[in-house]
Amino acid sequence: MQHMPQKMNLLVVEDDRDLGEMIVDSLKDLFQRVEFTTNFEKALEILIALQPDVIVTDQNIEGGFGIALVAHAKEKNMNTVAIVQTGNPSLELQTEAARLGGVEIIEKPFDAQLLHLRVSQLIMVEGMRREMEHSSNNMIRGF
Repeated sequence: MQHMPQKMNLLVVEDDRDLGEMIVDSLKDLFQRVEFTTNFEKALEILIALQPDVIVTDQNIEGGFGIALVAHAKEKNMNTVAIVQTGNPSLELQTEAARLGGVEIIEKPFDAQLLHLRVSQLIMVEGMRREMEHSSNNMIRGF
């Protein structure tokens, strides 16, 4: 039996409101709390308040870039994994995603089922990582 981690929080950032709402609808069953916005500044506010476990963001959003939002989360030591969607998966974007770690790039257009699968896999891996980290910390305290 597969272990599903406790429900996590999701931040969706997409300047196309219809697409953003489709993303929220397709992923909301996986998360305890979901927040959605269409612009970078509001996304930063939500990021600080929510400290999401997962971010699904468009790369080109009003007021900034999705990868910069993810970098901000990483700089604040948030245990956040992310999917950045883009119509142009440039080498520069892919390199920055690899440097940050825990970031996947999905090329637009994409299928909602594929996104659901990729996010499910990300939260499964992140949940196992957190569980192992928790177990390690408990073992260290036990000695």
